[in-house]
Amino acid sequence: MLKKLYGFLEIRNVQTILLFVMILAYYFYSFGKVDIVSSEDDVHLFSAVNLGLPLQKFGNFGYYIFLWVVSKVTANSLIAMFLSYFMLSILVYFSLFLLLRKYMGSFYIAFFLSTCFLFSDFQLLLVPKLTYLNFIFICLGLYLLDFRKLAFENYFVIAVCMLANAYVARPEFVWFLVPVILIMLFTHFKHIPKVSQTLSLVGFFLAIVLIYWLAGGIYPSGYLKEIFIQHFFDNYEVWTGRHFDLADEFGQFNNIFGKVESDYQVFTANSGLLLKHSLNNLKNLILGILKVFKSTFYDVFVGIFSGKTKYFILALILILGLIIDFKNSFSELKKIISSPKPLFKFIVWLLFPCLLLVLVVFPREHFVLLLLPFIFLGLGHLLKLIKLRQNIFSKISFSVVLLTIFTGIIMKYPIKTNHPNNVDFYNYLNKIKIDKRLKMLSNDNFGFQYFGLNFERIGWNPSSEMILDKVKSDNIDVISIYRLDLEVPATRAFVDSLHKKTGYVQINQFEAQKRYLWVKPNLLTKFQ
Repeated sequence: MLKKLYGFLEIRNVQTILLFVMILAYYFYSFGKVDIVSSEDDVHLFSAVNLGLPLQKFGNFGYYIFLWVVSKVTANSLIAMFLSYFMLSILVYFSLFLLLRKYMGSFYIAFFLSTCFLFSDFQLLLVPKLTYLNFIFICLGLYLLDFRKLAFENYFVIAVCMLANAYVARPEFVWFLVPVILIMLFTHFKHIPKVSQTLSLVGFFLAIVLIYWLAGGIYPSGYLKEIFIQHFFDNYEVWTGRHFDLADEFGQFNNIFGKVESDYQVFTANSGLLLKHSLNNLKNLILGILKVFKSTFYDVFVGIFSGKTKYFILALILILGLIIDFKNSFSELKKIISSPKPLFKFIVWLLFPCLLLVLVVFPREHFVLLLLPFIFLGLGHLLKLIKLRQNIFSKISFSVVLLTIFTGIIMKYPIKTNHPNNVDFYNYLNKIKIDKRLKMLSNDNFGFQYFGLNFERIGWNPSSEMILDKVKSDNIDVISIYRLDLEVPATRAFVDSLHKKTGYVQINQFEAQKRYLWVKPNLLTKFQ
């Protein structure tokens, strides 16, 4: 029976249908779980909807273009963000599948790893999403490498991949683009090149010129210094317990780390603190990778075994120990280690900038995505070298394990969860029936694009204006405060007690999302 199933799955059309079935299942799965929280994605969508080319200054050009296209085929910003999340996840799925299928030579390993990752909460809930495009470009760059190609052609692929990554979210790739281009030129002119190769090279440089003009440059001056300062203080707060506001971080950085006036001086101003920062990042990177593994391969069992999952994992390890043929597996490992690796030097050119960025900056969850293509490649090779004992117990046990995993994915399936959520808040405000637009006091200027149909937003400056005064002077109808506002002590005081002085009525149903809403008493019926 297993042989018949294996033969059935070997049919290419069946494999294609299976992939599209997973995409259809994910469509309903993701729309049941995804919530649109306030994040950098709001800022990027706002920039994309109001996109004007050429950009006045360097930005996330690739992500803006992607969101701009999505916004043109959707009715409103809320649907545009939902659709962009779905499309990015599917592109991640396909690019990872193609990468693993090529390097593993196995549909089953590629399908298993890419499907488990697609349905993981890590992939599903991670924000901001712009780094997904980096993941996709890295996967496609690795996929297009080929040992049968000339060195020039592989370096050309690496150069295009680096350029694409630089214009999505990681301009630091430009540092590595320059030496790759020099090596590409050397390998191109080392031998008598074909006309088509020279034309592709000319086209590449013309593309750089065009994108440079459209995207507002190629690298913003002082960019690394700016993001390093912000992420350095994330670690510094952990070491010392001292908290700094964003403005204070930039003011105090030189006193703590040393004088840094350029990107280069990040590496030279204080080697001791830089090393400490990088080692802490390495620890967080390892924890981040383990979190991905837990979300991808452990949490699927939680849907079945709940609190007893750890006991199942122990039983699973025992079963694997009984069915793995360790002798043949070690032989396969020796064969892989001793075999030639003609693509290794090209892969390192992509791995090194990703690793350096994570260690020097900070391995937040979306930064870990940069390394995941390489980690999944390593995991795929690990699965490929594992050989099972050829007996009925091994075949049945292995089949039961796979069936349990996919059952776990199904049992995690939500129809709708975590209510009320931010999307409920946006829909709630959009559905209010009013005769004219109401004045809303809100500093949620990016989230406002999701619920601005019924409101005229009026902001306030927390450092110079009091909410109570602003409510009276502007005759505010609705007061809306969200989680980022609570970083200001005066705003926290308003939420705690000062709101009572307004005489407005509080709407409590969204407090779990740290969204606080007050309305004039005469408007209460419209909000119920």
